[in-house]
Amino acid sequence: PCPSLLLQRHMAELLSVDKDMGASFLNSVLNQLNWAFSEFIGMIQEIQQAAERPERNFVDTRQLKVCATCFDLSVSLLRVLEMTVTLVPEIFLDWSRPSAELLLRRLAQLLNQVLNRVTAEKNLFDRVVNLRLPGLESVDHYPILVAVTGILVRILVDGDRQGVFRASSVLLSDPCFQLHSIQHLLGEGGESSSSSAAAAASATARPVVMSLGSSVTPPVPSPAGNTERKHFSLHAYTDYISEEERKKVELMLSFLTEESKQAAASTAPTSEEDLCPICYAHSISAIFRPCSHKSCKACINQHLMNNKDCFFCKATITGVEDYSKPATS
Repeated sequence: PCPSLLLQRHMAELLSVDKDMGASFLNSVLNQLNWAFSEFIGMIQEIQQAAERPERNFVDTRQLKVCATCFDLSVSLLRVLEMTVTLVPEIFLDWSRPSAELLLRRLAQLLNQVLNRVTAEKNLFDRVVNLRLPGLESVDHYPILVAVTGILVRILVDGDRQGVFRASSVLLSDPCFQLHSIQHLLGEGGESSSSSAAAAASATARPVVMSLGSSVTPPVPSPAGNTERKHFSLHAYTDYISEEERKKVELMLSFLTEESKQAAASTAPTSEEDLCPICYAHSISAIFRPCSHKSCKACINQHLMNNKDCFFCKATITGVEDYSKPATS
């Protein structure tokens, strides 16, 4: 409830000045987030199967506690990322810094994964939340979606023009990006169509001090006599959302909708031989030195975080250069 502005200022100065340490710190946070959220998804799958088993409707209380801890850890790490991108946006958006482009790509990849898991209609996350199991009270849409949206609005709405262009390009180029996950935040296509916009904004434009202090999920208003949970909508949290925040989320959705249309219109069909042989999602865009093997930038950048050997020949990679296919006669 009382975040330290002094501590945040010191953190911002340190991450801004010590570029190598900043990159190392964020790489560690992203690795931990990837682990915590993956563990959480694995656990809720087991819990859902156990809870819905007709012959034995029992879930181990220790498993529930560990599951809730992994969720809380995921939310906390997303808040750390939200604070960092608010205080030191250049650590992701200034590509003259070492690893900035890679960090932005990793961030976009994780945000897309979280959004897709939490917002898909009638998905595993929804089913476990609707079970309302004792010990999983903190597991809900609100805390994790506002943290994700806080990051997205900071890089897509509140940044400078070049930063917004870079962030949107990276986000849309990620093969996991789904526009309907962003639309879900605004309740579009669901019963509470205008609802979600607002609360997503709540995490986004609200000062980082406020977002760090709001770790408890606010109560959701529900119609009397209705035992079934309604379609999630951030707009239901009217006490936590300002008009300015609502407009920022609406602006973000409008911007991403237009950008995704333009990207789809301008993308030429890619032949199979031009696709990255690792992910088969992006075109080949990087060539390794000295071995001259190729992949997309996303794959090689991710690989080089923990391994310096070529995917194919195991030679030590000393450099990565941009690659574009030579024009044919």
